[in-house]
Amino acid sequence: MADPCVVGLDVGGSHSRAVLATVDGRTLGTGHAGGGNPTVLGAAAAVANIVAALRAALGDVPGERVGACVVGLAGVSTLMADPKAPRVLEQAWADAGLTCPVPVVSDVTVSFAAGTPAPDGTLLVSGTGAVAARMRDRLPARFSDGYGWLLGDEGSGFWIGRQAARAAIAAADGRRPMAHLATAVLARLLDQRSEQEAESGDPTPTAAHPSAPVHPAATGALPPAASIGEGFTLRGRKRAAELVRAVTAQPTVALAGLAPLVMAAYELGDPAAVRIVAEAAQALVESLATLAPAPGEPVVLGGSVLVSRSPVFQAVAAAIGRRWPDSPVGLAADGAAGAAWLAARRLLGAEAAAAGHAVFTGANHQFAEFS
Repeated sequence: MADPCVVGLDVGGSHSRAVLATVDGRTLGTGHAGGGNPTVLGAAAAVANIVAALRAALGDVPGERVGACVVGLAGVSTLMADPKAPRVLEQAWADAGLTCPVPVVSDVTVSFAAGTPAPDGTLLVSGTGAVAARMRDRLPARFSDGYGWLLGDEGSGFWIGRQAARAAIAAADGRRPMAHLATAVLARLLDQRSEQEAESGDPTPTAAHPSAPVHPAATGALPPAASIGEGFTLRGRKRAAELVRAVTAQPTVALAGLAPLVMAAYELGDPAAVRIVAEAAQALVESLATLAPAPGEPVVLGGSVLVSRSPVFQAVAAAIGRRWPDSPVGLAADGAAGAAWLAARRLLGAEAAAAGHAVFTGANHQFAEFS
């Protein structure tokens, strides 16, 4: 029989990713699917996406060849509170051909493992949501924030996107100057809304009707301030109201998709974007400070806002360098790889697995100290 392999899954609110690897860290397959957070999607839809990512990673490899599998899941407590969940999961693993035990842990656990082989340290995540966690023996011992988009997640991609939409509304109705960020947000959301209405056959005119010229910001480019207003027919409060309707017509967490526009506008010196980046970084650092990172222990940064090395990452990393200069900083670039490494650790033992951590996660390229 062929040597055993391992599988790791990182399941979040927006995306699920699976990695199939050899026990020494060579990737054999990957799989992607929609979000698997049961708090957001419900248990049935969440499990379906988890299994879809798993099957895609396995490909033609029989499930019985998998010697160990670890699943990191956002909303794990919600799923496990469902009395039907254990049976549903067991059936899902069996349907995929797995014969090994499949522990389901917090996505925080696999993110931390993706950034360091150390058992203790602190994790700060800013993706769609945001949370900080003090880690002990690779398990979260204490949290800061992570309360969801409505009441918390300050500094997250959603939080940044919501601030961007608010800035665009304020510019549209004249309370703030119309500049790069507001233009890009208006174009992105109003052009998107007009496309949806065109597909549905709704002839209601919008600020970016299909017959109007397409604004450059709709493609992600940020035009010079002098071109602001081209392609739009609504003005003032009417335009702001149209933007509100466009936002409320989307799933709530879709606002996180505006975060890249903030980063692009920041590079152009847009005042609103500069303020949003600074406030996001401050909120994240304050969340981290609540947990008081210990000298010498790693601080791992995860989530798309930070892993992308965005302006928010730069500000957060600089603050960590100033406030906790003895703490090495690692990037959790791939939570699924961290989960796969944890699975390999179950097969190989702690010492052998530690030597292969960098192969699984690329962490030897991610650690750095910032000042």
